[in-house]
Amino acid sequence: MLTLTHDDLCACLAAMPPVELLGMTLLRQGSPQLYPADVPRDTLREAVTEIVAYTGRCTAAAHRLRNLTPIPLLHISIPEYAL
Repeated sequence: MLTLTHDDLCACLAAMPPVELLGMTLLRQGSPQLYPADVPRDTLREAVTEIVAYTGRCTAAAHRLRNLTPIPLLHISIPEYAL
C-alpha cells in the first residue's frame, strides 16, 4: 500500500509546472477587446478548444475527488474540534 504524507503530497503538487494555456497567453497580451481582432482564426479556435478540453479534464478530476472514500485521520489532533 502506498503511504503518502501530507508533506509528500504538497511537495509533489508544488513541483508541478503551471499549465500554460494558449487562451490565457492571448488574454495576457492585453487586448482591450473581448474578441481580439488581430489573432488568426485558427489560433483562436485552437485556444478555445484547449480551454474547453482543460475545463473538461478539471471537471472529471473534481468528480473523481468527490467520490473518493474518506480516510479517518487517527494520528492528527485538531484541538479546535475536541469534545
